[in-house]
Amino acid sequence: MSDAGFLETLSAAMDAVGTARFEKQLADAIGSVLEYDFITMARYSIADKPRFLIHSHTFPSHMAELYLSQFVDADPYIEHWRAAEEPGVVWLQDIAFAHKQYARYTEVFLPQIGVKDEIGVFLPAVGRDSVALFYNNRQRLYAPDDVQSVRRVFDVGAALYRVHIRALMQHEQSGTTVGSPSLGSPPRLTSDTGETIWLTNEWRAQQIPEILLSEGDVLCCDAPDTYNSTVAAGRTAPRMDQREWVAGLDLTPREREIVELCLTGHANARIAEVLSLSLGNVKNHKRRIYAKLDILGERDLFVRYIKAISVN
Repeated sequence: MSDAGFLETLSAAMDAVGTARFEKQLADAIGSVLEYDFITMARYSIADKPRFLIHSHTFPSHMAELYLSQFVDADPYIEHWRAAEEPGVVWLQDIAFAHKQYARYTEVFLPQIGVKDEIGVFLPAVGRDSVALFYNNRQRLYAPDDVQSVRRVFDVGAALYRVHIRALMQHEQSGTTVGSPSLGSPPRLTSDTGETIWLTNEWRAQQIPEILLSEGDVLCCDAPDTYNSTVAAGRTAPRMDQREWVAGLDLTPREREIVELCLTGHANARIAEVLSLSLGNVKNHKRRIYAKLDILGERDLFVRYIKAISVN
C-alpha cells in the first residue's frame, strides 16, 4: 500500500490510543506498507513461552495449538528476543534460515501452515516482555525492500505505542481497566523506593515476582536497563531521521529538544526531568511550539512528522 494508506491507517491507530483495539489498529497501520496474507500477534518473554494474543481468521486456533505443542522450542524469535531485548523489525531470513537449530520451524512448521516467509515487529518492551506483530506471506519470500519499508515506519509506530502504554497506565491509576493485549506483564508497577503504583487483576490472581518499571515515581515504557542504554549525557538519543526533521523546524534549540523527546513517546513529566525544567515550563514550551507550527497538539505533531518521513 502507498504512504497515503499508511497515514490513513495510522490515523485510526491514533484514535485508538488507550483502548483495547489499539494494537490491532497499529498492526494494520504498519502492515499497510507491505503485501502480506495474514497477521499474528504474540507476547514474547525472557522467561515464558510466547502467548498468542490476536490472529486472523486465516490462522485458525488449531494452528496456534500446533505451534505451542510441537514447534515452540524451534521458534527463532524466542532466542532473538531473549538475546537482544530490543524493539525493532526482525526478518525471518536474517535469523533462521542459515541456522540448523531452527530447521523444524522453517522446514516443517511454516510449510504446514502454508507460510513462505514472515517479518516480525517487536514493539517497545513493557517490563521485559514485548508484543510482537508478525506479517506472514504465503506466496513468496519478502525482499529487502519490503523489510526496509517496515523499518522506515517502525519508529513512528513505536513512539505511538509508547504513548498508548502511557495512556493505559493512566487508566489503571484512575481505576479504569482496559483489556489491552499489552497489559499481560508486568502485573505490578512500583517506584524505585518499592511503593506500589498500580496493580492489575493478573497480579491479584497470581503471586509472581514484581517488575520495576519506573525511575523514581515517573513511569517509563522500557525496563530500566533498556532505558539507560539509550541515555547519553542525561537525555534520550532520538533516531537520526527525527533529529534531521526537527532540525529543519523554525524553533528554538530548547523547543527542538522538546519535540525530539515528544516524538520518542515521552510524557511531559519525563521531558521535564530530562531537560531539568518544571512541568509548567514544558507545557508552556509546547503551547508555543504548537502555535509556531500552526497545529493543535501532539497528535498533529506526529502526523506532520509522519508525513515528512513518508516522502523521504
